[in-house]
Amino acid sequence: MDSRISIGDKLELEKIETRLSVDPDKKPDKYISQILDEAPNDRMYAAMPMRSGTVVPLNVGQRFKATFYTNTGLICCEIAVTGRYRKGGFFLMEIELVTPLEKVQRRQFFRLECRKPIKYRIVEGEEFEKVRAGEKYCVDDRGLVWKDAIMIDLSGGGIRFVSAYQEKKDSFVEVQFDIEYNEQVEVIYTYAELLRSERNINNNSIYDQRIMFWKIENREREKIIQYIFGEQRKRRSQQ
Repeated sequence: MDSRISIGDKLELEKIETRLSVDPDKKPDKYISQILDEAPNDRMYAAMPMRSGTVVPLNVGQRFKATFYTNTGLICCEIAVTGRYRKGGFFLMEIELVTPLEKVQRRQFFRLECRKPIKYRIVEGEEFEKVRAGEKYCVDDRGLVWKDAIMIDLSGGGIRFVSAYQEKKDSFVEVQFDIEYNEQVEVIYTYAELLRSERNINNNSIYDQRIMFWKIENREREKIIQYIFGEQRKRRSQQ
């Protein structure tokens, strides 16, 4: 068990959506649990979550975005349920960390869960060399091949999305997506590095992708941050 996590720490689990077509207004399912003990192979035992006094039996193999409320702050990662047990009248689950733990960052890296269509393309050849070197490159739009994807979450640092394509890790991409800014729809174009491309554990026809923006202009990043906080305000007002 990671030394940053202690027995008794609160654990918030958010279901990772695996469908490409989902209701964008529907909030992802969230569950509250607690770390109970260490388990073999660096895993942990946690309480099976409850809702309205009833146990919610999470399935073995399911993956969740997990936020650990620790003594040193919030840390998060993706976890998988690797076992389910019952001891007397008590239900618990075994969980495994499947991505590295990350400290919840300051406001520019606050992640907004959302379901939005986006497009991306792989950047290669002369364009890749020029852009990575910090030089301007004029792209012929007629020859570009854009791939469709669904954004899962957005931050000032990058995007997590799902698509029907597996990409090569460390690929260089350009991504386009729209946001509401100053009561208008604005399309953001920016380059990014692909940090991860893995088959979704719950749906083998799609791939989980995570990208980190590359040298995004401060003006564009601030637009994204303002959009994120604007969406958060809207959601709070609707609760």
